[in-house]
Amino acid sequence: MPQASLAIGPSVGDQGIEHHTFYAVAPEGFAIVDGKSQRFPAEPIHKNAGGWFSSPRPEGADLQKVGGAIQWAGVGDTYFGMIAVPAAPVTGLEYRTAAYEQKTSDKPEQRYLVTALLPVRADGSKIELYVGPKDHRLLDEATKEVARTGGPQIDLGEAINYGFLAWMRRALAVPILFSINALQHLTGSYGVAIILFTIFIYSLFFPLKWQSSRKMKKAQKYAPRMKELQEKLKGMKSTDPRMKELQMEQLRLMKEANPLGGCLPLLIQMPFLFALYSAITISIDFRQATFLWIPDLSGPEPYFFGFFRILPILFAASMITLQLLTPQPSADPLQRKMMAIGMPLFMLYILWAAPAGLLLYWLVWQHRRLCTAVSDQ
Repeated sequence: MPQASLAIGPSVGDQGIEHHTFYAVAPEGFAIVDGKSQRFPAEPIHKNAGGWFSSPRPEGADLQKVGGAIQWAGVGDTYFGMIAVPAAPVTGLEYRTAAYEQKTSDKPEQRYLVTALLPVRADGSKIELYVGPKDHRLLDEATKEVARTGGPQIDLGEAINYGFLAWMRRALAVPILFSINALQHLTGSYGVAIILFTIFIYSLFFPLKWQSSRKMKKAQKYAPRMKELQEKLKGMKSTDPRMKELQMEQLRLMKEANPLGGCLPLLIQMPFLFALYSAITISIDFRQATFLWIPDLSGPEPYFFGFFRILPILFAASMITLQLLTPQPSADPLQRKMMAIGMPLFMLYILWAAPAGLLLYWLVWQHRRLCTAVSDQ
């Protein structure tokens, strides 16, 4: 049959989500185009409004034509997906959308059905289908199964959205999930497994954090003298015999109390923290996993009295306390208070609807940092 297409979707995913947020991704299209992973959110396809770096598509609203060779294409959300793998690359992939209104307990939410139309080859070659969780273990097994049955060499693990620096996050997130799953088998609880794993990782990075704290204390101690030297050097002439002596003292203090010495150990930890964030927010292992009063570690903590959430507020409070206890190179008390209050309030806003498992990890990590800061005082 010429010009036939296989419809993938529409909107494969968790239909029980009341509101899609930054953490609960709405169903979207994804495909490997000319060997590179691309994603197609439904809302831009529906509105066809263009953006900062794109113009409206000539095909109009509710339709996006994808150029290039398509190795495989699919539709899915954070945890589930439907993927179609043709025997050989095809051209002519399309994504179509349709808007509808989802009735929720709060207020209606505008949503979009998204369907992929993948051209079917006329030579009778088969199309392999994967329908189910976007779990890295299952996707790896499906990738190997496609190869065993004579299909193309692909990597279905790219269906998982690891976000910025995906290659690095994926390389670290897989062993992280393996470790957390091993701890869950021992404890019987993903919540306890997250707590134990966080304590272990914090202990692993403790030497770096101690080094960072030591450098920051030195920078704070020498800050008044550094400021005094700067003021003296400003008013000196180049012929002043004392200038060389003060410059030498300034260089010595900069070497001993270099603020970058406190920042570099923290930067070394950042890739691992990003990967751990990805592992907790995208892994289906945490979906519907209960812990204490939390019914689902993959979703936001339920409200108390209709407006109160414990974990985000505890996190913000611990962050304020930690900011006040952490030594700062700057001696400006107003700037320190603004950082101590402003940053935690911003994080409270960002993490208010975050998955409870992610907040549990951050809260335990913050508690360990707070204990370290208190012991240093």
